[in-house]
Amino acid sequence: MIQDIDIKNFRCFQDTKISGFERVNLIGGKNNSGKTALLEALTVYHVSKARSFTAIREMRKESSEIAEAMPERAWDNFFFNQNKSKAIEIIGQDINKQKKKIEILITDSIQADLLENNRHAKDFLDLIAKNESVFSVLKFRVEEKSENTISSIIAGSSGFYSLDINESHSDLPLIPSFVRISNKYLAEEYDKARLEDREFEVLNILQVLDPSITEIETFAIGEPTLYLKRNGQQRLPLSLFGDAINRVAAIVLKLINSKAKVLLIDEIENGIHYTSQKEFWKMLFRLSQELDTQIFATTHSWEMIRAFADVGVEDYPNLGAYFELAQKPKSDRIVGIKRDLETLEYAIEHGKNIRGE
Repeated sequence: MIQDIDIKNFRCFQDTKISGFERVNLIGGKNNSGKTALLEALTVYHVSKARSFTAIREMRKESSEIAEAMPERAWDNFFFNQNKSKAIEIIGQDINKQKKKIEILITDSIQADLLENNRHAKDFLDLIAKNESVFSVLKFRVEEKSENTISSIIAGSSGFYSLDINESHSDLPLIPSFVRISNKYLAEEYDKARLEDREFEVLNILQVLDPSITEIETFAIGEPTLYLKRNGQQRLPLSLFGDAINRVAAIVLKLINSKAKVLLIDEIENGIHYTSQKEFWKMLFRLSQELDTQIFATTHSWEMIRAFADVGVEDYPNLGAYFELAQKPKSDRIVGIKRDLETLEYAIEHGKNIRGE
């Protein structure tokens, strides 16, 4: 479980260190204060592969056509002020004081690294040589427990090349604020939950939003699809139940099936009515503890922060913390200000600013 993170030259972070993460962490702040970028840095840290960058590009809906037209600029937006002359560094420390350092840089020399780390690399490089005249390479180095690993992704005029296993954004621990995860993926994840006898958790959390839902089933007619049934009605595909139900199903299934033991949720309040938010947080706190999984979520919602504080103080006083991201007026550097649950509750009760106002 990560406790501290130090981010340099990534997105809007020139040099930011945030300390004191707990089991369940809620992140607030003004628009463009770095909340989503922090989740992306945590995604890169936990995935620890170059492929995380192409998956984040996909989730951000960054144009692949622009990258193919100008491959030398494919990675610019990941670097602070687009300064590629300096490496990105993301350094984390866990609760056992073990450190992991990730360094990301742009290079035009990867052949030695690839040949050293993958026996199929020569064929891969020959393919690039035949088809690409201009390309840029994102080189990804991980240092952990005296072990170094290297992975790379090449941006070229015909797309991206990687020697990592090709996985889509659905396989990352990050749930973005605006991308609906495919019904096929959710159906497959639900079947995994059934194998672990956890399918009741999915039904319980969906009933927080809609108490009339009585059954969940998967069918593989064509592609696997998740179906829900309301009391006295015919079953319908999950996709017809609206964004909130789809999003909450994705949250609980990623939490139950997480291999990385971390879940990152952008704008957690989306679609969840304020009257359901306390029960929603109760289930997230409980499952994070039972499944030994760390949660990070961002929000703009005062009601969601209030519900988080109430549930944390009442039922899980040692498991949560709130972090407010803000810019220092003189340097414009982003800082993360931690409030434990009792301090957060006090600030709410006394009308203190808690969202970067």
